[in-house]
Amino acid sequence: MKGGRILSIDLGEKRVGLALSVPGFKIAQPLKTISRARIWEELKNVFTTYEIELVVVGLPLRTNGTESDGTRETKYFAKELQSRFRVPVKLWDERFSTRGAEQVLKMFGKHPSRNKPTIDKLAATIILEEYLEWVKSQ
Repeated sequence: MKGGRILSIDLGEKRVGLALSVPGFKIAQPLKTISRARIWEELKNVFTTYEIELVVVGLPLRTNGTESDGTRETKYFAKELQSRFRVPVKLWDERFSTRGAEQVLKMFGKHPSRNKPTIDKLAATIILEEYLEWVKSQ
């Protein structure tokens, strides 16, 4: 990465969590949670505001590693994203990212059921952190 950022997406049925890498640093930070109904409009704003070089999309696999309807839907979304924004898209195993985000909230004394938008952007951050760690290890 030169000066751009990596955008991470945790695609949910109702909400979508977003996280960004910090330019020049290989760390992730939560960005925001957006409505699934407004996803393309919101992503256009993100791409206009930030220099995005790569998108990492969380791939929802079953715990045994097999695909589900959600996996296939996410793959379709990733192809559409790549086509619309002309940016490389990497699918990344997101198993347990939501559970990890819930644990972070609990550590800070917050109730996950009352903080679903926060969970979504934290899950996107966990996905991006895992990807960045993998890149560092290569």
